[in-house]
Amino acid sequence: MKNKFLTALCVFSLLAFASCSDDSSDEFENANGDVAKKYITNLNYSDLSSPENSKNYTVTYDAGGKVIKASNGTETSLFTYSGSDLQKISDSNDVVAMTELTQPHHKAYEVGEVLVYDAKGNPVKLRAFDRYYDGSISEEYIVEITYDDKPNPFFYTLEAAGIIKVLDNVNLNFSMTPQAEQLVKAKLLLPLNNPQKVVVMHLDGTVKSKVTTSYVYGDDKYPTSATFTEVNENESGSDIFTVVYSYK
Repeated sequence: MKNKFLTALCVFSLLAFASCSDDSSDEFENANGDVAKKYITNLNYSDLSSPENSKNYTVTYDAGGKVIKASNGTETSLFTYSGSDLQKISDSNDVVAMTELTQPHHKAYEVGEVLVYDAKGNPVKLRAFDRYYDGSISEEYIVEITYDDKPNPFFYTLEAAGIIKVLDNVNLNFSMTPQAEQLVKAKLLLPLNNPQKVVVMHLDGTVKSKVTTSYVYGDDKYPTSATFTEVNENESGSDIFTVVYSYK
């Protein structure tokens, strides 16, 4: 599953946005109860199928707990704040770049609409597309996502980076600038629990690809490691990679 752990943000319609509340922190607590606040410091990503794609991701915090730097060993983004509010992220197109860490397995597809949220507020069924280079749709898919009953391990890291506060300020009362549109997309896809399986299907129900994740959890319900396995209809065998999580 080459380079799919850090995924591009998918394009959503605004139709699903009305189902989201304004306070992501409340949603997260309602979905997960009283869990510890843990912050990612390191992700060691090993691609067993293509070792040259393996990377080590680090997140650095200041003395007050705010994220000030995120790096994959090759590229580094610096976070700038005005008081407690995120002002900008350098070396990235917009303030939703950090949320790529939370969007597992969607990279290859443009999402057109969230069709269903589960009772906890996680997106569980999506419409997705492939497009030709001219922008026209080449094929449509249905994506189904299932979750472990565990918290999204990136949530409090995003909160420490100011991203959650930015997303909570998004509403429909604005001119749809490209930046605002990207924020809505990030808001719609933000999972509250930890994604465990993603199945991409053709409209006739046949499976195009499937990613299954096996996590090892600590007593605090946060993953300490994970093994991701992807199978595709046009490839023999499977792609496998592992992630080891470190927190503070």
